[in-house]
Amino acid sequence: MLYLFGINIVFAGFGISPPYVTNYNLTRGSHFESKIWLSRGDPVEDLRVEVAIDVPGANDWISIDKGNSFIMPKGEQRTPMTVLIDVPKNAEFKSYPGYIRLITYPIRPPEEKGGGVAIVLGARIDVNLDVKDIKIFDFNVKRINIYDLEEGHKVLWWYSPGKIKFEMEIENIGNVKASPTKVVFNIYNDKETELLETIEVKKMEKVEPFEKRMITAELPTKLSPKGYTAVFKIFKGEEIVREDKIHLTILPRGTLKPIPEEWYGLEVWIWWTAIAGIVILTGGGYFGYRFWRKRRNRNL
Repeated sequence: MLYLFGINIVFAGFGISPPYVTNYNLTRGSHFESKIWLSRGDPVEDLRVEVAIDVPGANDWISIDKGNSFIMPKGEQRTPMTVLIDVPKNAEFKSYPGYIRLITYPIRPPEEKGGGVAIVLGARIDVNLDVKDIKIFDFNVKRINIYDLEEGHKVLWWYSPGKIKFEMEIENIGNVKASPTKVVFNIYNDKETELLETIEVKKMEKVEPFEKRMITAELPTKLSPKGYTAVFKIFKGEEIVREDKIHLTILPRGTLKPIPEEWYGLEVWIWWTAIAGIVILTGGGYFGYRFWRKRRNRNL
């Protein structure tokens, strides 16, 4: 038992997960966040958390989303705390090891403060940061989703293909914006005896350094309504980082989102209006050019 300021203090269990903040790919100007969960077994009273940051050379970069003093409310067993790191643009390129220390103690009503045992809960978070003079392009694919789609359709001579929406949860573990270099779909008939179509897409949203979010690759297909087997490949540079087989279902147009009858007439009207506009502009330009040439020749 330890006595401090006249109050009896007993160290008891207090959980943190994970017990570390680690990033070896930081560079100047990087922003990085790490969520830590604080937990306790018996939340019968409010608990004040005091945070002390001890990372030599980097204390000013590190902050806590809730501040250096906050409350774990009564009745709440798990409370999130996010560690925010903003590397300055003049930071030295080196390693920054250290700790974040947490001390907690109960907040009691005035009538209960006279005596008894106040339980102090403590924990230490290990911090290991590296700031490097190099750009690192790297990511993990955490999970993928694919949805049923509708077949493409024609309006006059123009064909609008169906769109495969392929979602990927990307965790950027590098220090520059990143996304897959390309996604390739090889689509086979349902029995996988014939390759019907190969689709490749390179244009996708980028994920900020050290963030994790869903992005979508849209792959156009001309295949008709049916069930297919697709083998997808996700590339990082020339390396395939994820390859798998999935079932793909293409539905008749209007299955997922019924098309109002008036749209059929409207589509044709839009196209005929566009064609008329092109004819008028082309004809007007031609006759205007001829008029200008005649006038110039007279002046000569």
